[in-house]
Amino acid sequence: MPKFNQPKVNKSKLDDRPDQSKSLPSQSELPPVQLDETIVAGRRPKPLNDIQRLLAEVPALSFGFDPEMFANLPENLPFNLKQFESKIQKILGSKNIDVCLENSVKYLDYIKQNIQLPCHVTGIQEFEWEEEYTMGSGSKKEYAKLKKTQPSYTDSFTINRLEDFVVQEEGIFVKVQRVGERQKFMLPLSELESVNVISPNTQLLDDYALWFVNY
Repeated sequence: MPKFNQPKVNKSKLDDRPDQSKSLPSQSELPPVQLDETIVAGRRPKPLNDIQRLLAEVPALSFGFDPEMFANLPENLPFNLKQFESKIQKILGSKNIDVCLENSVKYLDYIKQNIQLPCHVTGIQEFEWEEEYTMGSGSKKEYAKLKKTQPSYTDSFTINRLEDFVVQEEGIFVKVQRVGERQKFMLPLSELESVNVISPNTQLLDDYALWFVNY
């Protein structure tokens, strides 16, 4: 990995007030800070380990990918970007690994051939409908009521089958049944992860989600 030198700081420029004899304004005189509401509405970031933090500090344009893609990696797990992209190239049979309708269809065929059913999964993080209640001001009582009829990322599901179609913005869909109930849902595969960490399905689903979200 190339070394990135830290920029040197000119200490003489640290204080550029026109009149340094004047005191700074008190907190009561400071203008109110406008918070970016998208931070509140966004996904909650997970703690980064040392490798992830180093990669996150490198400008995204240097590599052409989003550093946040490493936020879901297990602690202390080395990640080799070249190996990952080489794997995806083999899956898609092409050097072009951008997410598109054609490549999603190819990935669907690959997963159909390699997934072991039944496959037990859960949500990677909050489903879109839940964000109002887990990160917003939604009522906890209403949230608990809706979870009885809506799929939740805290639920465990069994994948019954993969759909024979893909959607440009959502990718591959799967039919799932909530464990312990008869309720069935159709969910994007990119939002699911295997419950059994030693199952071959774990790496299969993780690779797909990493590819679909970041490329």
